[in-house]
Amino acid sequence: MNETTDAGAGTIAAVLPLLLVALVVVRFAFRELRERTVSMAQIWVRPALLVALTGYLVVLTLSIDGRDDAITTMSLLTGVLLGAITGLAIVRNTTFAPAAKANAVKVRGNRATLAIWLAALAVRVLARYLYPGGGNLRAQLPLNCGTVALVATAFVVIAIAFQREIVRLQPR
Repeated sequence: MNETTDAGAGTIAAVLPLLLVALVVVRFAFRELRERTVSMAQIWVRPALLVALTGYLVVLTLSIDGRDDAITTMSLLTGVLLGAITGLAIVRNTTFAPAAKANAVKVRGNRATLAIWLAALAVRVLARYLYPGGGNLRAQLPLNCGTVALVATAFVVIAIAFQREIVRLQPR
């Protein structure tokens, strides 16, 4: 492979996970504004995919440039912390109600939950401009790890809370 092909592959590898996360978050964020039924069977699908994506992105980042190990680690830790805060804030502002079917719950977010998701993504966009070399896609890989970890952690926290509410609101 030549350098042009390597750069193109690196660009795709850097951008693809972010596009997937953005798609998941945007889709989820706008679902926040309407009531929906969430079942126990579907709760862990999205968090599992995002945790796997986080792992993939970490391996990819570390394999491309090992000099960014400390930055990748800090980005991951920051992403996990902000993800936990985001998830807890989402859960706190979500309304839960019993669902008509077993092992499910009705959930509804609001403008606050939508604003929380958008603020979480805004932190990532801001990091791009504060991080040295932020315009360079290769330099973005460690930050992308943190971004995906933020979203994955938020979804894990949300899944745990939804699971708890499903159990709590089941008819006795």
